[in-house]
Amino acid sequence: MKKLLLTAALMLMVTPAMAKEYTIKMVTDTEAEHPYAFSPSTLNIQPGDTVIFENAQDDTHNMMIDGAPKGVDGMIMSPTLEQEGQTWSYTFTKEGTYSFHCHPHQALGMKGTIIVGTASKPEDMHKMKHEHGE
Repeated sequence: MKKLLLTAALMLMVTPAMAKEYTIKMVTDTEAEHPYAFSPSTLNIQPGDTVIFENAQDDTHNMMIDGAPKGVDGMIMSPTLEQEGQTWSYTFTKEGTYSFHCHPHQALGMKGTIIVGTASKPEDMHKMKHEHGE
């Protein structure tokens, strides 16, 4: 019986945690103080978790990562989501801080941050390159 309990305890210790899914809504509310926003605008997750970006209204939004931990290469960007209910998801595997924005509404302050595991130190971040040289 002791061996069975010990085996069960060891299996629980080495079983990886289940990855989770989170949703960030892309919101347009022309009556609000900040009419274009991600909700929530800051999210803390763990490596392996997936974030679903959902267009909450019939408006044009996207999500572009503009800052990421060093070692994350290539463009991370959703397609344009034009209709309410459209979604795009991304699974974050590298620990650190990711800053993002909605390209059509960046000048209006539509931006956010995702922290995967532990936040990056500023010197461990780099600006992501996009096709417009941003």
